[in-house]
Amino acid sequence: ARRSTKEFQQFLRIANGSLRELETHLLLSQRVGLCTTEAVQPLLTEATILGKQMLALHRSLLRKTN
Repeated sequence: ARRSTKEFQQFLRIANGSLRELETHLLLSQRVGLCTTEAVQPLLTEATILGKQMLALHRSLLRKTN
């Protein structure tokens, strides 16, 4: 529901920041013993994949607007 490409790019930057926060929370939960490595690792892998996808989308939108 973004009205322009620039707004959507900003949304992707915010989403990327939120993804990084999630990764930090997962690592901290593992470090303090709330979660096991076995529980956290698949989530971190998925977060990495999603981060790469968002970056590729953002780059393609930048090329489109330039």
